[in-house]
Amino acid sequence: MNNTIELKYDDNKKKIFSPLRNKYLDTQPEEIVRQEFICKLINEYGYTLEQMAEEIKLTTSQRGTGRASADLVIWKSKEEKQKKKTAF
Repeated sequence: MNNTIELKYDDNKKKIFSPLRNKYLDTQPEEIVRQEFICKLINEYGYTLEQMAEEIKLTTSQRGTGRASADLVIWKSKEEKQKKKTAF
């Protein structure tokens, strides 16, 4: 595959780079797993960054907390994402 991605840390390994958000984030266990999974989706399954998004709000419901969100969302194609179609 041509498009591969690797985990990227700052010099002190206190921050990990999120290519979807294009910024460094605190190196927390959850964040490491998320960024490893993004690398796997790209490197092994052929998805692209253009098909994904992080920290997406899923509902505007006023029931309960109304704060349902997804850590990672994937669309079938970047075109479906751009057209705001339903993700997987």
